[in-house]
Amino acid sequence: MSKSTRKTNQSLVDMIDLLKEQSRETGAALWRDVALRLSRSRSNWAQPNLSRLSRHAPEGATVLVPGKLLGSGDISGKPVVAAYSFSTGARDKIEAAGGKVLSLGELMEQNPSGTGVFILG
Repeated sequence: MSKSTRKTNQSLVDMIDLLKEQSRETGAALWRDVALRLSRSRSNWAQPNLSRLSRHAPEGATVLVPGKLLGSGDISGKPVVAAYSFSTGARDKIEAAGGKVLSLGELMEQNPSGTGVFILG
């Protein structure tokens, strides 16, 4: 008997299942960790601002936010950022700085093993 889920957003449940499947296939603990973070209550999700991303993310690394990236603050460099969701301000500022915005599914396709990915949250 499978464990019942408390999540009602079907696209979120599908993403969590996809992350767990990717972790089993590749052996990468990164995807399992993100799936567990997204399985928590939404009030416990990470919601960092761009200013935090600029302060803490290493230059040249792909940054993964297991939650929502908010647009307060300025961005430096040309970051590659993947998140479950973005505010419109954050998306616009990253693209204006020459960075790249990815969904979690796109990041899993581009980097199945999760090497060089920095989790912010």
